[in-house]
Amino acid sequence: MLSKEAFADAETVARAIKALPVRLLRARPIEEAISTASGVPFETMNDRLMIERLPGVFCAGEMLDWEAPTGGYLLTGCFATARLPLRACTSAPS
Repeated sequence: MLSKEAFADAETVARAIKALPVRLLRARPIEEAISTASGVPFETMNDRLMIERLPGVFCAGEMLDWEAPTGGYLLTGCFATARLPLRACTSAPS
C-alpha cells in the first residue's frame, strides 16, 4: 500500500504499479482475443481521427470501431492510432 503522500508523486505511483505481480494461469482461446467489438465509426471522424460533430474530441485505440484478433499487438495498434490525434493536438493551427 502506498501512503497518501506517495500518491502525490507520479514516479512512486508508476513504480508501484509496475511492481504489481500479474499471474497468468493459462492462455485463452483465440476466439476470445478480439480487441473490441464496436466503437466510434470511422465515417464520423476526419483523417486525424477527430469526431466531426465534436470538434477537439479525438479517438484512438479501442475507442475505434475495429474488430480483429490482434495476436498480442493491441498496444501497438493503440499507440499507432494515437499518433494521428496526437499530432493534430500538438501542431500549430493552420
